[in-house]
Amino acid sequence: MRYYATRIPAALITFVLGVASANLLGYAVGSSDERAVLAVEREYVRAHVERDVDALDRVLADDFSMFGGRITKEHRLALISNPLFAVTSLKTDDVQVVVSDGHALITGTARLSGSFRGREFSTPRYGYTRHLEKRGGRWQIVSCEFTVPW
Repeated sequence: MRYYATRIPAALITFVLGVASANLLGYAVGSSDERAVLAVEREYVRAHVERDVDALDRVLADDFSMFGGRITKEHRLALISNPLFAVTSLKTDDVQVVVSDGHALITGTARLSGSFRGREFSTPRYGYTRHLEKRGGRWQIVSCEFTVPW
């Protein structure tokens, strides 16, 4: 009886640790395309906070659009380089990536804080979807869509 009393808990602990480490390893590794897409996402966020227009120019496709085509890449770059506009924080959560045949979707939630013409602002938490395409061997953001929970 003593044999089972020590072996069963040890086996259960080993099993739980094995499952947990396999899940963590699978999450961390992902496919190379998923890692590359997430790197573009991080660069997109960083470029906004650090006002890095060159980096934003690299990650946005030339035909990039937002809000049904009303905002283009040129508009976005002009906004980030505008001295009257500053992003102080862009926090993302629940980020998910789906990659298939040279296309990728990144979904998540975000909250943006900054200032415009000296006035501080902060958005409510909103949902976003970014569509990326692999062009010339690198991933670029083609469009962004946003949803606000009511």
